[in-house]
Amino acid sequence: MRRKALLAPLLAGLALACGGAEKAAPREVLVRVGSVGLDRFNSPVVVLEEQDGPRILPIWIGAAEASSIASHLHHQPTPRPNFHDLAQRVIQSVDAQLVRVVVTELRGGTYYATLELRTHGKIVEIDVRPSDAIAVAVRLDAPILVRESLFEEAGDAVTPDDSGQSVSFETPLGAQPLGSGHATPTLEL
Repeated sequence: MRRKALLAPLLAGLALACGGAEKAAPREVLVRVGSVGLDRFNSPVVVLEEQDGPRILPIWIGAAEASSIASHLHHQPTPRPNFHDLAQRVIQSVDAQLVRVVVTELRGGTYYATLELRTHGKIVEIDVRPSDAIAVAVRLDAPILVRESLFEEAGDAVTPDDSGQSVSFETPLGAQPLGSGHATPTLEL
């Protein structure tokens, strides 16, 4: 009997060490594209706004991706299809569905994201740049989510100014706006 009493905690510890207990899934927050523009250093920025809250998350992106997102949101078709149009057509032509896009992490000053596709009854997760994920999501009306921890990392770095006409960003955890060595760009809204 004593042996069983000693063995039970040992087995429980081994089960935990071997992954017997599942980690809680990271909390994800539904967002929308609030704006796409240039910061005061002329670097393109997409601003994600929390759907049911006050938080925003600026992500500095490339000019082509900013143009692609903005042109679609403003219903201005491009003369020739771009990569995001191609991705939309490929997803639709193989009878897949874009379930959602998730901005997953900020590592080394770079944001990461995934596309989650449903195809033939299973979910396929694809690593992708957030700008590309957002551009495809707006074309397919898919939800865009951001991991809660990214808002927490941004913290008080994102604050509106007194006039409400611009937003000041202190770049979180070493993320730098494209083409700038400055840490506090301003996006004119």
